[in-house]
Amino acid sequence: MSVATSSNLWLSNCLCDLMASPHVTVPPHGGMPLGPGPMDVFSTRFDQYFKQDARGTLCGRPVDRRGLKSGLLALQKRWNPEAIKVLNEPGVHGFPFGQSMLTAEVEWTPRGSAVPEVVMAEASIGEEGGHEQIRFLKMEGNSALFRV
Repeated sequence: MSVATSSNLWLSNCLCDLMASPHVTVPPHGGMPLGPGPMDVFSTRFDQYFKQDARGTLCGRPVDRRGLKSGLLALQKRWNPEAIKVLNEPGVHGFPFGQSMLTAEVEWTPRGSAVPEVVMAEASIGEEGGHEQIRFLKMEGNSALFRV
C-alpha cells in the first residue's frame, strides 16, 4: 500500500515501531574483535524510515538527520509503549496536506508519572530505494522530551 493512499496510521506506526526498538551502543574495546553482537534495531528502523537527506524540526528547532535521530532517541527514554493512545485526526492542527503529507498525534503516560505527554508529528514523504521514506519531520510537544 502506498503512503500517499494510506491513512496517517503509517506515520504513527513508524513512530511507535521506532520508539519500541532497542537501541544498542557498543563501547570500543581497544581494537579487540568481538564477533557478532546485539543488533541495533532502532538504527536499522531509522534508516528504513528516513531518507538519507532527511531533516526536520523538533519543537521549532531545525535539525539535520543526525539531530532527528538524537532527538528521537531522547524521546524514546520517556516513551512508554504500554500506555500509547494514537489520535489520527487529519487537519486538526492546521497542517497543510498534500498527497505526500501525513500527520499523527500520539499520547502516552511515561512510567512513574501520572501526567500524560502528547507529541504531534507532521511528515512529508518521498520515495527512495523503491519505498516511501520520511524526508521532513516536524514534531511538536514538550521540548524536554527531545533533549539529548
